[in-house]
Amino acid sequence: MPFEFVCPFCLNRTKVGDEYLGQGGPCANCGRHVVMPTRDARGALVASIQTGVPVPTKEKVDAGPYPKYLKLAIALSVLTLMVITGVLVGVFVVPWFRSAIAEASQRRDLNNMQQIAEALNAYSARYGTYPTPAVTDANGVKLYSWRVLILPFLGYESEYELFQKDQAWDSPANASLISRMPPVFASDNSSDALANFESNYSLILGAGTLFPPQGPLGKADAKDKPTILVVETRNSGASWTQPGDIDISLYGLKVAQKPMQSIGGLHGDVVLAVDSDENELKLPMSTPQSVLDALVTANGGESIQPGAWKSGAAAGKTTGGK
Repeated sequence: MPFEFVCPFCLNRTKVGDEYLGQGGPCANCGRHVVMPTRDARGALVASIQTGVPVPTKEKVDAGPYPKYLKLAIALSVLTLMVITGVLVGVFVVPWFRSAIAEASQRRDLNNMQQIAEALNAYSARYGTYPTPAVTDANGVKLYSWRVLILPFLGYESEYELFQKDQAWDSPANASLISRMPPVFASDNSSDALANFESNYSLILGAGTLFPPQGPLGKADAKDKPTILVVETRNSGASWTQPGDIDISLYGLKVAQKPMQSIGGLHGDVVLAVDSDENELKLPMSTPQSVLDALVTANGGESIQPGAWKSGAAAGKTTGGK
């Protein structure tokens, strides 16, 4: 409830709200310090003592220079902690994060190749040998890839039945099936393989391999352990149904040079492969040529010393004919 306050110094009258009861401040007319009245228990106004001088407030005690130094020490400690944290992140966390990304990227390709190797081995178990790398007609003209032959073993029976086995991969009937490529044939580490229906996984052809000129061997014929069955390579622009693999009799066994002519190329420092026992192999780019040559022969009897390369499931194995 508003009340009328009369300044005891200049007698100026002012309407004041109850929210200012007991508060002090300068008079709006004369500027002298005045104190508003209070109310008693019955609500009656009780005049305050007026001196014209504001009540002095307690001054903050100066604690000296120590708080300033303490603040500086805290700031320096925080800054030091931030620097140390940044260094630790740069030294340990960032490399670990990059390594984890690389490992996940490699794992996706290895999973794809292991599924393909499993299908190839299932084909071998049923027919006695691995599929021919390229199906040919009576005149020896290549019609389509081994990838078509293993479709039923990958769960794509309908695509296999629709494919015209007596026609080339690019005939009108078969060309319409190119877009139905199983994703397992392409790497998502390649920027365009999936979109263009191209494969990133190849067989190794040539004398001494599981796929020599006289015809494919079977899983049981791989006496050397390990023997590479499927390897990753960059896609070359060829359809997944189109015949084409890495033929070492034409190009030799090279690393990351040309798509579908050399192994590797999807991962900067390692070549990924899967052997006839469906074990994963991670071959450093520095793997000696003699070791690479030994890994692609099925019955060469070569000896690979432990530590010659590092792999996931096959590290430290030696090869040799039984």
